[in-house]
Amino acid sequence: MAHFKSTTRSSAPKVLRKRQSLVLDDAEGTIIAVDKGCLWVTLERDWRDLILVPGMRFEIDRRGRTVVAAEEDSRFRLLAQLTFRDRLAAWLRGTAVRLTRTWAARLRHAAVPYF
Repeated sequence: MAHFKSTTRSSAPKVLRKRQSLVLDDAEGTIIAVDKGCLWVTLERDWRDLILVPGMRFEIDRRGRTVVAAEEDSRFRLLAQLTFRDRLAAWLRGTAVRLTRTWAARLRHAAVPYF
């Protein structure tokens, strides 16, 4: 069985009602993933306007302001790339847990009451 580690951090699902908008500043690398509804995405100094429907994703590919507007009631997630610091912290936590378990098992077997 293959194990894949996630390289993204997901936010809780966000909800925008029809005609509501969300402004993201300097969100380069963030991925917008639509679960329900229809979103209109426009980026600062970019000629593109994007329409995202359920199942679609878009990675913000530039710095500056990004405006996400709901064309209908929508639910979506913002996925951010994990930084090196995040990955290192996760590795250190996992290593500490493995070491603790290993030593706890060794000490359990080694600790014999002496009478």
